[in-house]
Amino acid sequence: MRVLFLAGLALAMLASAVASAAEPARDPAQLQVYEGRLREMIAGGKLPIIDVEHHWGGKLPLPELIAKMDGNGVALTWLGQNERNGSSLSLDAQRDFPDRIVPTTLHGDGPRWHQGDPALLAELDGDIRSGAYWAAGEFEARHYPSGSNNRDVHMPLDSPDFDVVLAAVQAAGIPVLVHHEAEDDLLPEMDRALAKYPGAKVVWCHVGRRRIPAYWRILSTPEGVRDWLIRHPNLYFDLNQSPPGAKAPLLPYVDNVLFDPGNTPYRLDPAWKALLIEFPDRFVIGSDTNTARWGQYDEVIQRMRSLVLAELPPEAAAKIAFKNAWRLMTNQEWRD
Repeated sequence: MRVLFLAGLALAMLASAVASAAEPARDPAQLQVYEGRLREMIAGGKLPIIDVEHHWGGKLPLPELIAKMDGNGVALTWLGQNERNGSSLSLDAQRDFPDRIVPTTLHGDGPRWHQGDPALLAELDGDIRSGAYWAAGEFEARHYPSGSNNRDVHMPLDSPDFDVVLAAVQAAGIPVLVHHEAEDDLLPEMDRALAKYPGAKVVWCHVGRRRIPAYWRILSTPEGVRDWLIRHPNLYFDLNQSPPGAKAPLLPYVDNVLFDPGNTPYRLDPAWKALLIEFPDRFVIGSDTNTARWGQYDEVIQRMRSLVLAELPPEAAAKIAFKNAWRLMTNQEWRD
C-alpha cells in the first residue's frame, strides 16, 4: 500500500519540483484581520512577534494561550497539531480566535510519521495542498531524546516521506518547519532536499544550538550558518529557544551558543549578532512550546525580546520578530 501510494504521488511531486515561481494568494479578508492585529500592536508601541513554532495538543483551554500571547506581545501563533488530533483542529482554533491563530498542519513528530504511514502521508499531501493552511508544522528528521520526550528517531530528509511534504509545500507556497539535529554527517541530506525543492520555504528549527560539540562543528557557528544561507535562498532558521548556559537535555554540554559565555549577565554573541544583522530576512522566532514546556512560554518570549531583539537595529529586530514570518505565511512583504 505504501509503495503504491508513493508511486501514485510521483508525477505530482515531479510537477511540483518544476512548478512556476508564482506563489498562491491568501484569503484577503483573513489577511486584513491578521494585518489589523499587527498594526494595532505597533500603534500601541509594542514590537509584535509572530510565533512560528507552537505545539498544541488540545490539553489546555485555548484562551490560556491567548492570554499568554497578549501578555507577551505575541500577535499571531502558527498553531500546529499533533497527529492524534489532525490538522483540522487548527482551523477550529482560527474560527474561535481569527485575529490570533494561524492555521497550521499537524506536526510530523509522532509514530505514524516516523513509521511512514501512507494514510498519514496522503492526509498531509491533501491538507497542505488544500489552501486552508498558512503553514505546515514541524517535521522531524533526526531527533534526539529530550527533556519532554524520548524520541530517538531519524526520518531522512531525502526520503520519499519528506518528498511528499516538500513537494506539497512547494506547490502550495507555504512554509514548513524542520527539526534536524545538525550533526556534520547529517548535513548532506538537508543539502540535497533544499536543492531538490528550491521553491520550498524551509525553516530549520533551533539554530544556535550545539548538542554534541565533537559532531556539531559546522552549523553551530555563525560562519557555517552564513554559508548555508548563501547557498540556499529557500532556507530560513528559527532561533534556539533554550536559556543561556543551560545544558542540553540528557547531555553534559551547553546547548545554546547564541550567547557570549564570557559575559555575565549574558549578551548576544558578537559574531551571531553580526550574522543576524547581515541576514535579517532569514530568521524567525518560535517558542517551541508544548504541554510539557507550557510554563516556560513567558521566559522564552521575554528572552527573545531582551537578549536578541533588543540587541539589534530596529529594522532587523522587526524583520526577525514578525516581518519575515509574515512574508513566509502570506507571500507578501510587510508594508510599513
